[in-house]
This record gives sequence, structure tokens and C-alpha cells, in this order.
Amino acid sequence: MNTSVSSSPPPDQPKPLSDTPDEIWPGAGQWCVIILTIIFADKVAKALIRDYNFRCFSKAAGCLPVPIAANPFPLPWSIGRKYEVYKASLRGDLFEDHFHRKYSKHGNTHAIVSPITKRLKGINTVEPANFQTVLATRFHDYKRPEWRALAAQPMLLPGLFTTDGPVWAHWRAMVKPQFTRRKFDRNVANSDRHMNLLFRALGEPGADGWTHDVDLMDHMYRLTMDTATQFLFGVSAETQTAALVRAGKIPANTHVKSLLDGFDEKFLEAGSYVGHRIKLSNMYWAYDGIEFRRACRELYKMVSAYIADIRERCATRNCDTKGGDDSHENVIEAMEANGASQEDMVQQTMHLLVAGMDTSAGALGWTFSMLAAHPDVYAKLRQAIIAKFGTERNRLELFTLETLKSCDYLQWVIQETLRLFPAGPINVRVAIRDTVLPVGGGPDGKGPVAVRKGARVQLGTYYTHRRRDLWGDDANEFRPERWRGRRKGWDWTPFSGGPQICIGQGYSMTQVSYAIARIVMHFDKMEPSPGSNNAKKTWMTVLTPGDGVIVRMHIAPDAIV
Repeated sequence: MNTSVSSSPPPDQPKPLSDTPDEIWPGAGQWCVIILTIIFADKVAKALIRDYNFRCFSKAAGCLPVPIAANPFPLPWSIGRKYEVYKASLRGDLFEDHFHRKYSKHGNTHAIVSPITKRLKGINTVEPANFQTVLATRFHDYKRPEWRALAAQPMLLPGLFTTDGPVWAHWRAMVKPQFTRRKFDRNVANSDRHMNLLFRALGEPGADGWTHDVDLMDHMYRLTMDTATQFLFGVSAETQTAALVRAGKIPANTHVKSLLDGFDEKFLEAGSYVGHRIKLSNMYWAYDGIEFRRACRELYKMVSAYIADIRERCATRNCDTKGGDDSHENVIEAMEANGASQEDMVQQTMHLLVAGMDTSAGALGWTFSMLAAHPDVYAKLRQAIIAKFGTERNRLELFTLETLKSCDYLQWVIQETLRLFPAGPINVRVAIRDTVLPVGGGPDGKGPVAVRKGARVQLGTYYTHRRRDLWGDDANEFRPERWRGRRKGWDWTPFSGGPQICIGQGYSMTQVSYAIARIVMHFDKMEPSPGSNNAKKTWMTVLTPGDGVIVRMHIAPDAIV
């Protein structure tokens, strides 16, 4: 008998689910690939559609091709170009070498394109017609680049000179009523004391009538700080007085401590960082430092204490803050009347101080750099000043906005200085929609150029001011006489133009005119000190003499010492 049991196969059992990654992730990975492929395809499709629409826009507008500036270092995020600009800036030949070479090689208007996609990233131009289009006639097609505002932080928080749209319009409308003819004239009168402090700070002349070697830039920063704060806030920062106390030239017990003493040093320290950050454009974050942050904190601490002091003074005068017009004695009263907080006031004051001190000091520095190097121009200017305003001992006309404007040779000297050395040598805007520049396209550069939404337009103010076809073969020379009978146009934009033209243009021209007239009246000669390099350019927040303006001056025989 066979007792063996037949071995039939067991019934099918349900297979347990496996938790091993080898069996789960293949499916999940496939879905990830699919999703990423869809996202990528969507972006490619949108880019292709965007490219097609831009080509259609360009064709419909009759735009012509523009020369392309080849990228010598085709690296991501334009690292190569940024390094090239940064290196040229450190050498001190950013304008004479780098930008001059670019425009000489590629033309007055040329394009920057992506080295990979070949899409338009920017347009560089030195055509006055394009300046007018970007800054005025098609102003609403552009905005300030966002990276520029971020690069200026935390030195300059959002405010008048870094924003657009309603925020910019709000602060401009609040500040603009302070810039009136009456207040210009009153500030000129108030500036007499500051000029006398400047002459004391420059030191006593020797037996031969000549001063010792002096760097005028240090004094110009303090002068413009003190006069700007007097004008804007009704209370001078008194930085020149503080410097005189430190030098032992006036007794300390006669000095009221300046709440902004040392502002200029910290400003220059922080401004150096901001200048480098701006040159790196959207990679501004790569240039930072503890010292930068510390300097900015100290600046805001000083300004906050200064604003609090002004508000307290205003309160003790029972200031009428019901209106928002010219009835307000200073900007702080106007801001307070419009509900601005202490923080708002401090932020906007930083913007106003940068504009009031930095740009005017730079203009004065360059003017005296040129006058010291051109004694014939200095002599002509002094003759014109004496003829109109007299000497320090025998005054003729009063210094006012109108009398300073009517001194032609004085205005020619300033305009020629601003032509050669504009405070903002480059002006950048970003297109917020597809738009058109009127010139720069085609073989002759006379046709219209299409600008893609998101592309930046770089207006080369410095190079436009030195174009020989616009200014003559001597365009690089300092010759104030070229302004005889010449009207200012879009080939001269040291104050920008259009709706965002510098709000303080009138104030700056008046104060610079007054300071020059007083100094030329006080000293009959000026010459560069041996070994000085007063023509070196440094571009940080504004274009300034990189090694200062080191000169010596001869006291006029009719000066009051």
C-alpha cells in the first residue's frame, strides 16, 4: 500500500506589499521626471512664444538690428562682464578705457545678449534722442532697476531716489514745495557764516600770501553738509565747526556739539561699499562686510538723533503743521504734517543728505580741480565775479538766485564742469513692457531699436557729454567758452531729465555758484600742489576726484582775513 501523500501545489497566497525603496522609488521617480519635463516644456514653450511675440512687435514697429557687443567671458549671470567693469574701476580707467573702448568698437548704440539663448539683455546707448525717450517721452515704459535699490541697502532704504510709482511720487510731492526761490535766497544769506568758517578752516596764509597745501574735498564735504542741512531742516549740522574745535582753531566752549559730526567719514566708508555693489548689478550681494553694516548703523543712529532734535525744536516753536505747502519752514515740518513717522523721516533724510552733500561736494571738487589746472580760466572767472559782485571789502550786488544765474561766465564754468564730470556718469532703466528706442538700429545707426520687456537700457551720460560729433574736436578739454550762445539739450543731462529730473537741481546750482563765487573772491590765485593728481576719477555713489583736490591758494589783497 502506497502511503505517500501527493505533493499538490499550495493555493495562491496574496503577495505582501514590499516597503523596500527599490520597489517604491522607481514609480515615484518616473512621476518626478514627468512633472519636471512638463514644467521645463512649459517654460520652453512660453519662452518661444515670448520670442515670437517680440519679433512680431519689432517687425510691426519697423525696428532694425542693432550691433551686438560680444561677451569676452561668456559665463553665467554675466560674471565676466562684471569682473571686467570691476577691474577697470579699480584701475581708475573705467571710462577712458573700458567704456570708451566699448562704444568705439560697437557704436553709439549696441546690444548685450545672453551668450546661451542670444536673447536681448540690454541696450547701451549714448544717443541724446534715446535719453529723451527713456527719461521723458516714454517714461512710463521704464523703471529703476530693482537691484540698484537693493545694492544701496542698508545705507539707503526705500525712498525718493531708489523707488518708482506711487512711493516715489508720494515722497517727491512732500519734498518738492521746499525747493522755492525764496528759500534758495534765504539759504544763500545763511551760508555766509559757513563760508567764513571754511576760510578759517583753510588756515592763515604765509608771509607770501599762499596757503599751505590743502585737500579741498574734505572741506567741500563739510561745507555742503552744513549748508544742505541748514536749507532742508533749518538746523545746520555744524560739521565744519566741530572740525575747527578738533583742530584747536576755535575754543570748545563756544561750540554746540554737532549731532552729525563724523557723518562724512562714515558716509564715505559706506558709500564705497555701495559703489562697488552697484557695479556688480544683480550680484550686489557678493560685496558685503561687517564694516559696511556697522557704518550704516552709525549713520542712521546719528541721523535719528538729529531728526529727533529738530522735531523737539519744532515742537517748542509751536509749529503750524496743518498745511503741506511752502508755509512749512523745513522738510521735517512738512513730513510731520503729512503723518510721517520718525522712521520715515530718518529714511528720507538719508536720501536728501546724499543728494545735498555728495553731489554738490563732487561738483565743487571737480570745479576747483579744473580751475587750479587752468589759471587763465580762474583769472577770467575772478574778473567776472568782481565785476558783478565786487570784492569782499567793496561789495556790489547781493548774492541771490537771480544774480548768480545772470553771471554768465560763472554758469559756463559750472556747466562745463558738469559736462566733463557728471555726478551720475551712467543712468540705468529697465523696460517694463516691449518698447522702442528711436535711433541706433540699422547699418547707419539711424533706425529704431526694439527693447524687450525686462531688458535694461544703459544711458552713458559720461560718454555722451564727450562725443566729438556733438561737442567738437576738443570735447575732452575744459573750455567754458563753448557755452557762449549754446542751449542745453538732451546731450547734457547731469541732473537726469523728465519726471525724475533731480529735484534739487536749482538748489545745487545756486549753492555751488555761491561757494565758487565766494572762494574766487577770497583767493586771487589757485594752483595744484606738486605731486597731486586732482584729475583721478572715482565712481562710488557719484563721480568724485579719487585722490582729492590738493591745491594751494593765494589770498586776494582785498580779502577780509
